[in-house]
Amino acid sequence: MSMWRTSRAAQGIAAAALAVGLALSAAGCGSGDDGDGGDDGKSSESSQAQDKNGQAGGSQDQGEEEVPEEPIVEVKNQAGVVLGVMEIRRDSGGFVTLNGELENTGEESYLDTHLWAGSEEGVDKTSLMGATLVDGDGKKRYYALRDTDKRCLCTSGLSILEAGKTVPVYIQFPAPPDDTTEVEFQLPTFPPVTVEITD
Repeated sequence: MSMWRTSRAAQGIAAAALAVGLALSAAGCGSGDDGDGGDDGKSSESSQAQDKNGQAGGSQDQGEEEVPEEPIVEVKNQAGVVLGVMEIRRDSGGFVTLNGELENTGEESYLDTHLWAGSEEGVDKTSLMGATLVDGDGKKRYYALRDTDKRCLCTSGLSILEAGKTVPVYIQFPAPPDDTTEVEFQLPTFPPVTVEITD
């Protein structure tokens, strides 16, 4: 549980920074809605979040919420790495947070973690920047939030995943509409998985 408490505290720091950034953006820039239903997760609003540590790190206790100890769904890639999704929780400030874990069940270290960052140039290749949420009913895809330096509001530092090791991870996305209760989570190298959003 200690790793989860650290992760939740880190997310609290990121959440506070994101809320401030969104508020400043809304006051100065208006809605910025281009109406194409596309890359809202990469918009100027989400880029206002000021994550100074890349992983939204921090040690303050932010009144952390309990994260489920067991995944609600698991998927495995061809190399034997298991992605377990604990929850996708709707938070204040207009975003959702995915909490999960990555476990290398194979006998060799997994070296292709850079694939999880996606193919975009200039992003942290040790992060989970390539993750997306898809709202099938709303026909909209949401990308992982980032700060103005293109650093992902997600777990980073995943340059290698050693055999037998399990690491907790999190990713923050713009929130789908309130009436959207299920989304499809996608991370490169893994099959997509449908997860219910909790409040």
